[in-house]
Amino acid sequence: MRQRHSKLSVAAFLAAAVVGLTSACATTLPGHAQPKAGLAVCDAVVMFVLDISLSMEATDVAPTRLAAATAAAKDYAQRLPPRTQLGLITFAGTASVQVRPSADRVAFARAIDAVRLAERTATGEAIFSALAAIDVLHTVAPIEGPRRIILVSDGKQTVPADLDDTRGAFTAAREAKRQYAGISAISLGTTSGVIEIPGAQGTDQVRVPTDEDSLREVGRLSGGDFHSATTLAELTAALAGSTCAP
Repeated sequence: MRQRHSKLSVAAFLAAAVVGLTSACATTLPGHAQPKAGLAVCDAVVMFVLDISLSMEATDVAPTRLAAATAAAKDYAQRLPPRTQLGLITFAGTASVQVRPSADRVAFARAIDAVRLAERTATGEAIFSALAAIDVLHTVAPIEGPRRIILVSDGKQTVPADLDDTRGAFTAAREAKRQYAGISAISLGTTSGVIEIPGAQGTDQVRVPTDEDSLREVGRLSGGDFHSATTLAELTAALAGSTCAP
């Protein structure tokens, strides 16, 4: 009887240890749908949402904000686990789905290389577009892991002017939280950024400071997080910390 009791005790101990290890690997991420038992937390869908407004031409982040963002985005894509579904939204005055979530990193890189700057900034519309893309994927194949939106932007939303508008960034962030898709909002640039705009008397310099406050609030409202980057290295580090590697 003592031998049988000892074997049962050992078995119970090993079972508890396995449960403990599983719990340690599946780290809880605030604002995200939690993965089912046995699934790695990095088996996820990620929508990369990139600001392509004219202010991204500023050179306070070398060589330009946009060049740094595209370089970091491609590096980030290559470091993701192969099973992670990655999509791309670009936005200026409107938002466009450039790549629907998939494991095709080549398509993602090609779309990143093809981006062109445009006027205005519709941050809320971009977030809503990302949520819609995730929803479409989920209807085709249920997502068995956390959902994440990575928002890289340098300025405040201009379309619509009110962040709490029905299509505004704050409204979209609240909806992202409701759908368990936390936003990692990354402010790219400095308060001293400028761009050159053709004017009647030649070229005018226009200040394009970053707006960290609104992006920080987007992260908070979504249950996600916020980062600030003023160099390519800082942006790469912020992206590296946004999800796990293979």
